[in-house]
Amino acid sequence: MTINKWGGLASFLLSGSLIIAPLIYLTGNLQSPLGILAYDLADFLCGPILSASIVIMTYVLREQGRGSAPRRMDLALIAAVLAAAGMAAVAFIRASNRQYHLAHPDLNLEDSATVLIVWTTLVSGVNAVGFHFLGWVFVLLGSANWTSNRLPRLLSGLYVLAGASAWFVYRFAELEGLAILLGVILGVVQGILLWRSGAPQPIPAG
Repeated sequence: MTINKWGGLASFLLSGSLIIAPLIYLTGNLQSPLGILAYDLADFLCGPILSASIVIMTYVLREQGRGSAPRRMDLALIAAVLAAAGMAAVAFIRASNRQYHLAHPDLNLEDSATVLIVWTTLVSGVNAVGFHFLGWVFVLLGSANWTSNRLPRLLSGLYVLAGASAWFVYRFAELEGLAILLGVILGVVQGILLWRSGAPQPIPAG
């Protein structure tokens, strides 16, 4: 596997994680063993898999874009590490909370308003941190590739739009859906470009 293939694979996994994990969280059933297993899968996808995908994809694009907006590419990689840490933290908090609830059913924690408020606030806050730094990743990648003309202008524009949406998830929770949708599209298109043709080539002017 070349570095381009790894970047393509990471892009596809990013898209898959952004789709599958939220669907499981929305439709899962903790009353059955399969439901518990499904939630564990969601935690793994939106934690380790998503985090690694963000970092690997950004690293590959940075390597492909050496010499083109190097400072923005370096900043994008730093932001990718911070975004990955935020996404992994959300998944691990969810998993730890769920396992504690399942291990202590006698406490009836799901009926405690205080527990629910604290848990919701904590998860929402850390999730917003992850999305905010993911927004910086997308904006920096889109800006750098727009300047260097290494990616189609439409794709670079989508990067910036997705990043701007992710920036403000902390303030407007409804923007998370738009950021996820654009992230899925970006992951698929970026994955195809990296997998099929290796390094994106500069697009001739005019």
